Amino acid sequence: MLILVTKAASALVHFSESLNHRKNEWFTNQSGHSSFRPEVIPDGNGFTAVISRRTGYSSKDWTYQRCATAGRFASSRQAMSAGRRMARQLADLRYRFD
Repeated sequence: MLILVTKAASALVHFSESLNHRKNEWFTNQSGHSSFRPEVIPDGNGFTAVISRRTGYSSKDWTYQRCATAGRFASSRQAMSAGRRMARQLADLRYRFD
């Protein structure tokens, strides 16, 4: 029984660390100047996926701005999934060499 509880606790810690990593994940373009990160904002009727943009080459000269929205969704998981797809597309396609 103790082994089962230990394994369950270990799995929960791993899951929590995975969520924190995804929450802070930036998608960087090829030039390394622009990075994009999805954020989920709860509102009254659901969740909105917002894409933040970070420009600059180091923490000394980074500037931040809200870049786009990926839409409204019924669950935060759907919003984060759509936000991650859009952030990756912005980094890989639209702002590839910016």
